[in-house]
Amino acid sequence: MTIRIWKIIEESQLVFQGSGHSLDCVKLLDEQHFISGGDDGSICLWGLQKKKPLYTVFKAHGFGDSVPNWITSIAPLVNTDIFASGSQDGHIRLWKVSENYKKITPLSSVAVPGFVNSLEFNQKGDTLVAAVGQEHRLGRWWRRKEAKNQVVVIRLDQKVVK
Repeated sequence: MTIRIWKIIEESQLVFQGSGHSLDCVKLLDEQHFISGGDDGSICLWGLQKKKPLYTVFKAHGFGDSVPNWITSIAPLVNTDIFASGSQDGHIRLWKVSENYKKITPLSSVAVPGFVNSLEFNQKGDTLVAAVGQEHRLGRWWRRKEAKNQVVVIRLDQKVVK
C-alpha cells in the first residue's frame, strides 16, 4: 500500500511505499515526520525525505488468533516525540521516538479491554481519550464480549509524557 501527501499549491504529491499490507491509520508527528499503523501489526515512523519507513515496530501489539493484532488507532502528542497506539490486545501503548528518529521505544501501557478504535490527546498532553468498542471500527470480523462500547478518559503522569 502507499501513503500519499498532496501538495496543493505545487499540484503534486509525495508517494510513500508501505509494506504491502493495509495501512489503517496515519498521523502527523511533526512537520517532517509521521507515523502509521496497519493490519500486519506494525507501526512505522516516516520522514518526508525518505520514501520508505525510517523505523518499524513489528507486531507492536502482539498476536491474537495466531495473526498479529491490527493497529486500529494512533494518536501523536503533536510536535513531541510521544505517541499512543491501540489495537484489540487489551492495552493502549505509549511510545517514544528517539532524538535522531532512528528508533521507537515503548514507554508504558494502559489496560483497556476491547478494540481501541480511536485515540486523541488533549492540547496539554496530560489526558488521552480513547473510543473503545466490542468490534473493529471497519468491520465485524471479531467481537470482544467482555468489552463495553464506551469513551475512556486516561489521565497521564507528567513523567510519562515529558
